[in-house]
Amino acid sequence: MPLDKNRRHRRYRFPVRRGPRFRIATHRHGYARPAPHAAHHSFRAMASKKKLSLEHWISYRFGLVASRTGAVMSARYVAPHDLPMPAWRSLAVIARFGPLSAGELGERTSSDPFRVVRAIDLLVKRGLITRNPDPSDRRRARLELTSAGRAVYEEIVQGAIANEKFIRAGLTAQEIRLLESMLDRIDAQVQALSAGLSGPPEADDL
Repeated sequence: MPLDKNRRHRRYRFPVRRGPRFRIATHRHGYARPAPHAAHHSFRAMASKKKLSLEHWISYRFGLVASRTGAVMSARYVAPHDLPMPAWRSLAVIARFGPLSAGELGERTSSDPFRVVRAIDLLVKRGLITRNPDPSDRRRARLELTSAGRAVYEEIVQGAIANEKFIRAGLTAQEIRLLESMLDRIDAQVQALSAGLSGPPEADDL
């Protein structure tokens, strides 16, 4: 019995899975892709479930950069003066913003009170800073550099500036301005987070 002409040319389709996308197989035309809008929604759904890897965390990258630059500073310029890095940071901040109280020093170095006190005690013992009562408020001490502290600071800061110039040499002037603007915005976000103005995002949102 001869086959019906229309039936003979009819295409038979059956589902075939190829990875994350669904395709249709035919015996005449190979594979037919799904509609563009369907694929778009599928990829968006997959992307929303993707987690942010550790190496892409801003805080993780900042920590690495700070740790590596600090190691270079310590080995080349700070260690020869027998100073730990927290003491050097305190010395540099007092040189830039002094006179300061212990509380103001802690805020500008983002250090806990215990480390601030240890750094101050060491710098005073070494004769690099003075700790005298504040004339305007006798309840707090005023921290200032001595002449010896200024000399040590000026010697170490030359190495810090050399490091900074080397790092900046990898960026254009426009990139540096953009980076500084972005750092200001990130710092504002961190301060808001620290102040409890906004809660951290859910892990599934990253």
